[in-house]
Amino acid sequence: MDLHLAQAVAAGVAAACIGSAALAQPASSPSAARPAQSIPDVSPEAPAVAQAGGREVSTGDPDEDAVLAMVADVQAHSILLVKDHETALRKVLADMPQPFVREHQEGDKLVFRGDSMSDCLAEAARLRPASGAPITFVCRGNPYPAAAFYLGSYLNEVGQPDAAIEVLDAGLVAAPDAPLLLTERNAAFIALHRWDDTLSGADRGLAIANLIPRDHARLLRNRGFALTELKRLDEARKAYEDSLQLESDNALAKNELTYIARLQSGGATAPSQIFMPAKQPVP
Repeated sequence: MDLHLAQAVAAGVAAACIGSAALAQPASSPSAARPAQSIPDVSPEAPAVAQAGGREVSTGDPDEDAVLAMVADVQAHSILLVKDHETALRKVLADMPQPFVREHQEGDKLVFRGDSMSDCLAEAARLRPASGAPITFVCRGNPYPAAAFYLGSYLNEVGQPDAAIEVLDAGLVAAPDAPLLLTERNAAFIALHRWDDTLSGADRGLAIANLIPRDHARLLRNRGFALTELKRLDEARKAYEDSLQLESDNALAKNELTYIARLQSGGATAPSQIFMPAKQPVP
């Protein structure tokens, strides 16, 4: 991942809902027209609260509240504060339904976990009986991917990439198309020099429809990095050039293009920029 991405995520959106289209999209909008969410909303209401200048601290759901508390600490301090929430985040992931299902019955209530408020509204419309009779329906957020993302980011920061992969894989069960989970897992693969896995992860992410430019560019840099290490330099150059079409000032992409040009001109084959996330940027 890019340096301190997890902290930037928290600072930008207090409830871990980067790129959320929940606020403006009516339930009838086709999902293909919405930007892909970097990670699902921890709470359906959180984007509206954040847009109004506030921060949601309690939803009544223990798993959502545990993740919101962690995000607040990361936002105020650093990704290393995840350590204080590690036990709670692992419990959140342990609470995730196995197999993962979004809908279940709690007494007389039908409980649904949506990735955004749009999901909640669409599900409520789908469940509305033809008679128009009221239904007892509760919509909650999907806190599991955010728990996995932040815990995985922390584990990468402290040099435990194998543990990070295990956590991030769990989050991808609940959000298989979450670009941030894929790029964070790629950071772990990069730390382990698992170039084929990095390339597969990047290609999986790039296949997600309607990526926001920041996620798209980051995945292209992941792809370029893996291809450079695999000595597929023409493809690597194109990946970095394409990333600069989306983020024109990204220094990492520019540096890697300089390195590739040196390799292709017969220059020294010094290793490309690989650093642990706590020290230097990883694409």
